[in-house]
Amino acid sequence: MKIETKPADYSPEEFGIKFGPWQLMPDIEKRHLFTLFFGAFFGIATMAFVNVFGPYIFDNILNIPKEEQGRLAGNLTAVQEIVVLSVIGFCGALSDRVGRRFVYSIGFCILGIGYFLYPLASTSTELIIFRTIVAFGCACNTVMLPTVANDYTHEVTRGKMIATTSIFNGLGLVLLISTFRNLPSEFSEMGYDPVWSGIYTAWVVAGLVVFVATVLFFNLKKGAPAQASTKEPYFATMKIAFKAAKDPRIALAYTAGVVSRGDLSVVSTFFTLWLYQEGISQGMTGPEAMKTAGGFYVMVQAFALPGAFLISTFIDKIDRVVNLAIAMAVAACGYLYLGFIDNPLSSQMYFGAALLGLGEIFANLSAISLIGSSAPAKGRGAVIGGFSFFGALGIFIVAFVGGNLFDSISPTAPFTMVGIANIGLLMLALFVLFIEKKKKDS
Repeated sequence: MKIETKPADYSPEEFGIKFGPWQLMPDIEKRHLFTLFFGAFFGIATMAFVNVFGPYIFDNILNIPKEEQGRLAGNLTAVQEIVVLSVIGFCGALSDRVGRRFVYSIGFCILGIGYFLYPLASTSTELIIFRTIVAFGCACNTVMLPTVANDYTHEVTRGKMIATTSIFNGLGLVLLISTFRNLPSEFSEMGYDPVWSGIYTAWVVAGLVVFVATVLFFNLKKGAPAQASTKEPYFATMKIAFKAAKDPRIALAYTAGVVSRGDLSVVSTFFTLWLYQEGISQGMTGPEAMKTAGGFYVMVQAFALPGAFLISTFIDKIDRVVNLAIAMAVAACGYLYLGFIDNPLSSQMYFGAALLGLGEIFANLSAISLIGSSAPAKGRGAVIGGFSFFGALGIFIVAFVGGNLFDSISPTAPFTMVGIANIGLLMLALFVLFIEKKKKDS
């Protein structure tokens, strides 16, 4: 039996059950909520694997020269985002028509196929082709996690829900990447050469994501909320996202998507590559360098976890644009600090990892919560798909430009670039607040 509850901060949206700190929407069961958290735990970690594992493939399977690895890493991410940009809006629109669980689960299946093929590449061209398959899976998953999270919770606790899913994202990154980074060493100790150690590592991850797809398909809620009885063509549905940008807050959220996803991209694409190369230059073997670089990447995500708890305490209590401005200030400090580190494998990186983790999670959560509170219930998948579209655009820009900066200037140059972008978004958020205040006072 469902208990109807109505928090004091009333919203025109209907109420479902109250479970813990989350006020759920009607027809959402505890099983659906737990499955959402399950998907969040595995989602970001399994998508991040392709970049964490990339340096190992460059060095041990394809033998790419060090001075070309930054550009290749950036190009791979850029190619992935071209695919994502092409299909992510349709993923959101399709989920409005056929339901979230189908799109969410099929994304993991496609990701599994991509990871099975990825280490079998014999040239960088084949690697790019296989990366496009990974990209299709990532497109589905990138838009479905925030869409389902926003579907399941009422506006009065939507910020807490986004924070909670991000906490599960962080736990997954810490625990799963900690495991993934050790696999090449473990296979090497079993007697396999570096090539087969890498192949078996990717295949273990491929099997895992197919298992996750199965769980999601059988346990997420069927259908999609606020579905129209007369279904519109895909292009008509997609127009919702662009028309919604007339709202200054949604336009700001789309811009925040560009910057916040660019923040995540620079960490996932270039952070482990930078540290992997540094480890090799200091005499480490490939598996050792991957283990060390992956360890620092895990450290960044470990620091992001308390950041998610911290922001969850006030994200629903203050204005979402104010949240965004605070997040951009913290993120800018983290990315700009990396340019001042002399030895990235020294204790200097501990403070850098802390700032990076806090900035990364603050920026991501504030952007997602802003779009979640601004998007309309009907067509929310399309609007959040638009947010993810602009996020993919941010990743593309950072990957393409950052890869060239990595090889031609410095491994820290891409981080400086996104730090400056965070400062720019901070200024834009303050401008929106100023305009809103001026309208209110007039």
